[in-house]
Amino acid sequence: MSYANLIPLPDSEFNPFFFDELQKPAETYYKIYNDGGHYIATRCYRSQMQPMERNRKREDIDIFFDSLYTAAMQDGLKGDEMTAYIKTGILLLFSDYSDLDKYIADKIERKLHNLYARKKRFRRKANLNRWNYFVTFTYDDGKHDADSFRAKLRKCLSNLHTRRGWRYMGVFERAPESGRLHFHGLLYIPDGEHIGTITEKTDYSTAQGKMQTTHENDFFQKAFGRNDFEELNEMELKHGQTLNYLLKYIGKTGERIVYSRGIPTEIYRKLNDDEIVTEMQDFGTKYILFDNVISWERDIMHFKYKQMSIIDLICNPPRYGLTA
Repeated sequence: MSYANLIPLPDSEFNPFFFDELQKPAETYYKIYNDGGHYIATRCYRSQMQPMERNRKREDIDIFFDSLYTAAMQDGLKGDEMTAYIKTGILLLFSDYSDLDKYIADKIERKLHNLYARKKRFRRKANLNRWNYFVTFTYDDGKHDADSFRAKLRKCLSNLHTRRGWRYMGVFERAPESGRLHFHGLLYIPDGEHIGTITEKTDYSTAQGKMQTTHENDFFQKAFGRNDFEELNEMELKHGQTLNYLLKYIGKTGERIVYSRGIPTEIYRKLNDDEIVTEMQDFGTKYILFDNVISWERDIMHFKYKQMSIIDLICNPPRYGLTA
């Protein structure tokens, strides 16, 4: 693909070809995200074409490494303990593998890099978007097993997103003691789009060994089992405890994060100088924005990546094709 083929529609309000010979934009677009405290912007510059990277085909040793790495993470192993555990396991089946130490070190480094990227993406999505509930769903044995619970809950949330505008992001996790699968997540439910009735209940938690108060939705109780709809406010998210609670499961279990469609990690728009508080250096030049520059309703809620596909390639190109 070449930039010569990227022709905007005649009625389009933005033109990706705003770069002069010095590759500085005449009309500056910015990529904007929220770090949990402020909106941060970085300027978008033209990307350069790079040769496409070809992924190496996964071999049996790669699959075996992944299983050992997951087991080590679940057991809380780190550093040298993790390396020794994985090496011992691999030697049982691949005793003659050349340069095994380098192979393990490179794979662990890549795993940790990918985990960091997943957590950063999760935080930025959570901080940029609006949420009003922290939820937990646990299935009833009389209604589901682990597989049907996972599939049916994802389908249910997807339908609520499509029909009622719900947004969600979260992760499935197995309880350490019982191994029972449950789901923790963030929900945004628009006004007037609730289903079911939420009732406050107090009962004894065997896991915590004390009485606990939950807010149970009768629709989800009938469909799945125990659930808790805990109301959230903006400050609770900014303090980070809710996000940290979710992020610990991402690293511990290796579970894929569940997202509804339309939750941007960042948005793109033009900025004026008077919308910028100051600039800072953090692996490049970044700009701190005034809090009232970005509006949830105007800039985030209805943001569509398809509308910005070309500027997205310029600002944040995929690693297999374009690089900044």
